[in-house]
Amino acid sequence: MVNQQRFAKATQWLRPVTRWATRFSLNAPQWLPAAVRHAPLRLTSLVLRAYHLALR
Repeated sequence: MVNQQRFAKATQWLRPVTRWATRFSLNAPQWLPAAVRHAPLRLTSLVLRAYHLALR
């Protein structure tokens, strides 16, 4: 439980970025390649994974 709280506090700054990335991905035109549409989500996922590994 303590690790979850620490992780939530450490990644609190990333929440608005994640929300923006999700909106961008969902609202992007379909003619854009999927790699471009989902790039912000993949980047935030990478950052979250790095934080998770660092806080272990």
